[in-house]
Amino acid sequence: MSKITSIILLLAVVFIALFGSTITFGNELDNLQYPPLNKIEIPKVEKVTLDNGIRLYFIEDKSLPIFEAQVRINCGGYLEPADKIGLATICGQVMRIGGTQKWSGDELDELLEGIGGGVETSIDRTSGWASVSLLSDYTDLGLEVLAQVLRNPVFNEDKIELAKIQERTQISRRNDDPFPITFREFRKKIYGADSPYARQTEYATINAITRDDLIEFHKTYYQPQNIQIAICGDFNQKDVLKKIEKYFGDWQKSEAKVPPPPKVDYTYANKIYYIEQKDAPQANIMIGHIGGFTLDKDYPARIVMNNILGGSFGSRLVDNVRSKEGLAYETSGRYSDNVEFPGMFYAYALTKNETISKALTEMIKQVKSMQIDTATVQEMKFGKDGYLNSFVFNFDNKTEIINRIMTYDRYGLPEDFLFKSKEAVEGVTASDVVAAALKNLHPDEMQIVVLGDKDKFDVPLEQLGFGEVITVDITIPSGEVKTDLDVTPEKIAKGKQVMMAAINAHGGADNFAKIKSISAKGTATFITPAGEMPFVVESIEQYPDKACTKVIMMGQEMCDIVNGDKGWQTGQDGKLAPKSAADIADSKLDQLRDMVHIFKGIDEPIYQPVYDGEGEFGGAVIEYVILLDQNSKKICRLGFNKADNTIVSSSYWGKSAFGEGNIEETYENMTVFDGVKIPALVKKSLDGQPFSKFAISEYKINQVIPANIFEAN
Repeated sequence: MSKITSIILLLAVVFIALFGSTITFGNELDNLQYPPLNKIEIPKVEKVTLDNGIRLYFIEDKSLPIFEAQVRINCGGYLEPADKIGLATICGQVMRIGGTQKWSGDELDELLEGIGGGVETSIDRTSGWASVSLLSDYTDLGLEVLAQVLRNPVFNEDKIELAKIQERTQISRRNDDPFPITFREFRKKIYGADSPYARQTEYATINAITRDDLIEFHKTYYQPQNIQIAICGDFNQKDVLKKIEKYFGDWQKSEAKVPPPPKVDYTYANKIYYIEQKDAPQANIMIGHIGGFTLDKDYPARIVMNNILGGSFGSRLVDNVRSKEGLAYETSGRYSDNVEFPGMFYAYALTKNETISKALTEMIKQVKSMQIDTATVQEMKFGKDGYLNSFVFNFDNKTEIINRIMTYDRYGLPEDFLFKSKEAVEGVTASDVVAAALKNLHPDEMQIVVLGDKDKFDVPLEQLGFGEVITVDITIPSGEVKTDLDVTPEKIAKGKQVMMAAINAHGGADNFAKIKSISAKGTATFITPAGEMPFVVESIEQYPDKACTKVIMMGQEMCDIVNGDKGWQTGQDGKLAPKSAADIADSKLDQLRDMVHIFKGIDEPIYQPVYDGEGEFGGAVIEYVILLDQNSKKICRLGFNKADNTIVSSSYWGKSAFGEGNIEETYENMTVFDGVKIPALVKKSLDGQPFSKFAISEYKINQVIPANIFEAN
């Protein structure tokens, strides 16, 4: 026996000798006694209302030299027009980043960075928000900045466009992750797809928003009578009140009333909504229906019911669906509440496609059990402890306390609402939980959303007996504005004439016809608000329909391959994975827009050039040609310098890393490679905002192509 083994055994013997009783009677941990927590002392909140209606809440806290203010505005996304969804979000964002009458957005950034402070603004579904946080020595400056942002935002056009790009980027990526898709579509089934509690931005709604819309929204709802300000930190109340009067006191209130959030008209039903996603790693199930209000009498009993059913490990869903039956990687449930509109009840599970019916059946079984099987003593303790043991964290800082008091005041709730809820939860009985389940849970009338691959399901959804099966289309609608194009023989002839002149100017049809393949290298650069991000690009293209592009960034290599109707791209795991049919279709459309493709194939039926008049670009006269496909669908709009017939631009509605929109490519540095003139610099913009550029360093025609380069090896 080695010396190391002997030492390990000796340590084990000593450990057992010292702690053996603890190991043997480990269940006695549950019998440990703890002294009661100190009594929670709530600091007094001083309330002041200015003559113009602004409501102020003060808590002085000298423990740190910090000044903080949280502002709540009575407005929200529910007030925006249905054709301009996203207006409130963009308004809340650009109020801060767009600057004020006194400081630009960039000047505000520099000013606040210099003093280690921050001022932020936002608008959610039912409220607007603003906040300031900085050292108390800069209280006066912080309040001045806050007043400027709230009262005098200028809504800079560039910052509006930046906010729109960010929104479009989110739209383009909203179908990337299975669970958010499932939850989003479930929410629509509860509140309605057009409800302000479930509706979503689209390219068209973002594109429709103008600066005047933001100004009007702000002017209408950012009025002093709609504003509450909670102030906490190291300050003297009288001094701060004078400063607030200085910056906010002359703000004249309006008599306009803010409409309340709309009511929810819900009908209980039992239906299955299927979302097809064949490449999802597992199936997603979400079941449920409308929830309740925070002020419902059985709210405390629902808290306990909620924890017992789906709170965490130890709940019925987790113990049965996940642990006992092994049907889910993850499962949980929640009965949510709101003050202004009802919450949702939902339970979810992530399971294999092959166990979809078993998981769904077990989930519904556990929901029904809450109405039948009285909670055990252990479950009741578990259900209450989940709420009671975390109660103290509602009071771990004074900023949190004063913000809660401000919210209670907004909705007319008593300041001791939390304490009354705590007492009520402590008094909940097992029969109260059953009564709450019978009243609030409807296991036979639940909306069911399933995301996955139905071809792999153990039982077809139609045979499960849970109601009608409806397929949900999650395709992201294009925001392209359709315009009627007057296509005449004369315009087609003129378009063909302009195209042939351009081909001759770039090397002639014969030279383009000789091109079988192109190998190119260069540097691509993403242009972001945080700066430029360069990376190396290598591509090999074999006409008519094969391409391999490699992107090298920070030592990582990503690959995109198109081979006819097949395609692959590097996934998040670093491995090549098949491209979706939609991605392959996008790749083919990109190929059709490529200059060499166009010049090689202008006589093919796929291209129909239509003359679109003259314009001006960079001081030069430009002739425009719109390319249509064989189905008269627009491919792109090309611009040619009338003086020398060289190509200067291409515009189209398309996708980018920053979202979907009107993309314009501009071409510079015309360089001759093997007899053809190619732009060595391509710049791209999205809705007028530059987002990338590509500079060619090497361009070779008809080189030997490596074997299997267009296959997923």
